[in-house]
Amino acid sequence: MARKPIVVSEEQALYFRARRGHLAGPGAASAAEAAASILGAQSQQLTTGLLAVAQRTAGRPSAEELRTALFEERRLVRTWGQRDTVHLYRPEDWRLIVAARAQWAPGGRGGPLPPKRAVDRVLDELRRAERPLTRADVEELVPSSYLEAIAERAAMAALEVRRFAAGRLLWQLNNRGDACIADKVGRDGAAAEQGYASREHWFPDLEWSDPDPREAAVALARRYLAVNAPANVQDLAHFWGARIAVVREWIETLESRGELAPVRCGERSGLLALLEDAEELQRAPPRGVGDWPVRLLPMWDSLLMSHADKGWTVPAEGERPLIWRKAAMVSAVVLARGRVVATWTQKKRAKRLEISLHPLRGWTKRLEPGLRREAAAVAEHQGIDRAEVLWGS
Repeated sequence: MARKPIVVSEEQALYFRARRGHLAGPGAASAAEAAASILGAQSQQLTTGLLAVAQRTAGRPSAEELRTALFEERRLVRTWGQRDTVHLYRPEDWRLIVAARAQWAPGGRGGPLPPKRAVDRVLDELRRAERPLTRADVEELVPSSYLEAIAERAAMAALEVRRFAAGRLLWQLNNRGDACIADKVGRDGAAAEQGYASREHWFPDLEWSDPDPREAAVALARRYLAVNAPANVQDLAHFWGARIAVVREWIETLESRGELAPVRCGERSGLLALLEDAEELQRAPPRGVGDWPVRLLPMWDSLLMSHADKGWTVPAEGERPLIWRKAAMVSAVVLARGRVVATWTQKKRAKRLEISLHPLRGWTKRLEPGLRREAAAVAEHQGIDRAEVLWGS
């Protein structure tokens, strides 16, 4: 017998996501829990990932506090994950990400992969060093055969081939879960360079196992729905970088366990949610801004990557290219009641943070007080005394 659909409005759906993703409410109890709730904060640039985590954590920790949590206390791990992009994860989730990778579609990196024996050799060196190493440290470990194989791809990327190949070796170690991204390293007066550490050195007490890839992917799909419902198969495929046919298999597994319910929300089709979240999905959103504040989301924020259907957050189709731009760039945005109402950029000016706002059609003057409060919080996160908001066209 078919299950009765959960009927929700768009605003109910957006409020559910805001609460579960800690953009509304008191925030997660820790930075690790904040990262876990959104299945990783995208961190191609470290500063954007730190802001995304801070906004979702109670007390809004500063960037410096989060750097300590990441590089000294090791309560977060930075490594490649879904869509072959760098994320900040809770360390306990790292093994699931590594296992589920086998269920995701291959990344867009062209050229041959490095040979396993070369990757293993770099891992041995990382373990012996017991400290983070850089690409410069491992360049001499690249076999000549791989240099020849990858030379054309390096030329296409306009990069020196040995350095390019060394980066591929370290990337592959991250994909295997044998290494992660550490803090930058500067030695002998040289400019600081990105460091990489072995898992055993960086997380000596982290329990590690190798879950079944299918079960790992299903577990992550379930957690995706717990924060991003309602969503359809295309949305899950988009978020994880997986093929539609594979995602359908995950959904079939969850359905066979009686965990899913259909959702009706406007004219959208194929929407699903966890059955246990039916009541939460139908909660009435608050009217005031205190319980659902304006947010200044950083570039590549998880919310902007969560659904293939961009109409949830940007209803006006003509405005979407301003957010999801060419070369995989995703703008920093102002979010109000779950929808993008402006884009923003920043510049540091002595003791102030200068935030330039570019309003979209959803912007209204009544959002200005909340925006200014949020701008002040973003400045404080960066250790800057005050914020100044400038208005663009």
